[in-house]
Amino acid sequence: MGAEHTFDGNYSGKRVLAKGSDPECPAVDDVSVSIHTETLTFINGALRKFVIGFFLRQDGSFDQIGTADGDTVHILGRITGDVIEADVNNPPCEYHWHLKKAN
Repeated sequence: MGAEHTFDGNYSGKRVLAKGSDPECPAVDDVSVSIHTETLTFINGALRKFVIGFFLRQDGSFDQIGTADGDTVHILGRITGDVIEADVNNPPCEYHWHLKKAN
């Protein structure tokens, strides 16, 4: 089993608006993430079951871009222990995620 599988599981927390003033950009929103092998699926107030390829580097960092139904999402982050910290660009909004793994 590769190191990336140790991060498999469900994470939840908040996404906080970092940049953007569009009415479609809520200041704070719940976000949940599920990681399974090489797939990251997330749900927030605007996107439901957005699936993106997930390839974790040795140091726990990742940089993924995915497109579905006309939406493009760029996630740049790191998993440390049971916490994901990530900057997420989903035009016209940019967010910071702070998510904790469910026990």
